[in-house]
Amino acid sequence: MSELKQASLEEQRVLKVRRWIYAYFLLLIFEGVLRKWGSLNFLVSSALLLVRDPVVLMIYYLAMRARAFPHNRFTRIWAISLAVLCMLGLLQVFFNPWLGMFVVIYGIRCYCMHIPLIFVMAQVFEKEDVLRIGRWTLYLAGPMAILMVAQFFSSPNSIINRATLGEGSTQIGSALGKIRPAGTFSYSMGAGSFNLLVAAFLIYSFVDTGWVSVRARVIAAVALVVVLPISGSRGFVMSIGFVLFFAVAAGMFHRRLLKITLQVVVLGVGVFFLLTLTSFFREGVLTFTTRWQQALGNSGSLNEAILQRFFGEFIHAFEDLGQAPLLGYGLGLGSNVGAALTVRSLGFLLAETEWERTVMEMGPIVAVFWLGARSVFGVSLYRWAWTCVRRGQALPWLLLGTECLGIFNGLLEQATNLGFLVFTTGLCLAAIRIAQEDETTLAADGMAVENTRGVPQMV
Repeated sequence: MSELKQASLEEQRVLKVRRWIYAYFLLLIFEGVLRKWGSLNFLVSSALLLVRDPVVLMIYYLAMRARAFPHNRFTRIWAISLAVLCMLGLLQVFFNPWLGMFVVIYGIRCYCMHIPLIFVMAQVFEKEDVLRIGRWTLYLAGPMAILMVAQFFSSPNSIINRATLGEGSTQIGSALGKIRPAGTFSYSMGAGSFNLLVAAFLIYSFVDTGWVSVRARVIAAVALVVVLPISGSRGFVMSIGFVLFFAVAAGMFHRRLLKITLQVVVLGVGVFFLLTLTSFFREGVLTFTTRWQQALGNSGSLNEAILQRFFGEFIHAFEDLGQAPLLGYGLGLGSNVGAALTVRSLGFLLAETEWERTVMEMGPIVAVFWLGARSVFGVSLYRWAWTCVRRGQALPWLLLGTECLGIFNGLLEQATNLGFLVFTTGLCLAAIRIAQEDETTLAADGMAVENTRGVPQMV
């Protein structure tokens, strides 16, 4: 009887962990609303940048109480990384009197604080939890698109296009006097990450139709087509292409997914041409094509623009290995917060891209260790998700498609980008674990399944 009570108590504690993870997701979506329109001054807006930190700490505490905090090789590597970065930060502050301790603490927070959430989500989320996040995402797609359209057609100086206090009065510009709409987020990067998640769950909703209504799927599909041209972001449009490419690649082993993906593409093209009959959509397309032509004018060619945008930072990072100080310039110094605390102005003091910034902040030795560990995890995630899709489980692979490059080079110093990278990876890893358990259950029941040798084990 005591064992049953203990099991019931632990289940209740796991349920609390899940609820706090839901709270993390909702804050990720709406913290920009608080920072842009709910905060009264710069200090409040800046404090809200860290609003998810207490939530993630509560998740870790409750996970430990529920004995659900994972202990695997990746969490051990994370613990070693945390210790190494703490020692490195102390040395940096000691040898660089101009480097503030709060800058280093913020840097360690960016690199390490939210990463274990990935593995907690993989441990406690069940399939219904993953699909519940998917439903919320698809339900929010329509209202988010309406808000983004309103922002696109409003004046850059309108209150609806306010940026976070202290970071400029308006959003990032696009072309023809338009801004890049940010939706509920502080900046357009968050809106792009959200709509990539919409794309992944939308495609999966046609594979498994029982967990979300037809109306929600149709609204999400129209919303996704609408935000493509008004986004003003080449990176977002290319990333949507990556999600579709992942779906088509999965079709080699999942014929129904290939058929559905092609149907979704045809549906999207049809909706696109119908929307071109409206003046607002044509204006969005004109703005985006103008922005693209301007970018090509600066880059020289389409191939050069794409290759430089997605792969140039890796090349530059290796070049920086010989230029960075042995101990680096300082953890956190390359972030906007680090710049504000050090020189009292916002900007990128070291580098704008993730790998270059990491090398300059950590120095060549620690940076190679950190980036190597990050790359090993990324490759492992690809291998696990690909194994799942070969077994007919498409969701992990589609979720991975939303962060296919971000796993390796997503910006950790940008709060919203960090949140989406961690949360989407957690969803992907949870879906992988669920797929593994489903296969194990089928095999244990003696049902006819494929040979499961080689199925990755995360723990």
